[in-house]
Amino acid sequence: MRHTRTFTVGLVLAGLLGLGDLATGFFGVGGEGQPPLAAAVVITLLGAITLAGAWFAWRGRRGGLVTVIVTRILSGLAVLPAFGDDSISAANQVLLGVGIAVTVAALALIWPGLRRPAVAAS
Repeated sequence: MRHTRTFTVGLVLAGLLGLGDLATGFFGVGGEGQPPLAAAVVITLLGAITLAGAWFAWRGRRGGLVTVIVTRILSGLAVLPAFGDDSISAANQVLLGVGIAVTVAALALIWPGLRRPAVAAS
């Protein structure tokens, strides 16, 4: 299966976001302005599932692509409460906003990959 450039860029962005989520569990817990342990665990799991889905999507599996899309949406939704939390620093809120913007861009680039090719009538 050949991948378009937009699909490849979107999948790489989603994979990098997944790696960022995975790093949350290792570096982003317990400090002031950091997510609570339960949130960090969920975000870390979403990152790991995103990476697995990206691998399957790259190999042409539609289920892998759906997995990437769902986990990226859930990860984006998981950080929204941080914008209403006064204990989260402004710098972290800016980083979260950038992450959401990159998530939207990645989703826009990979979403067309869900379309099935048209079958010619004979």
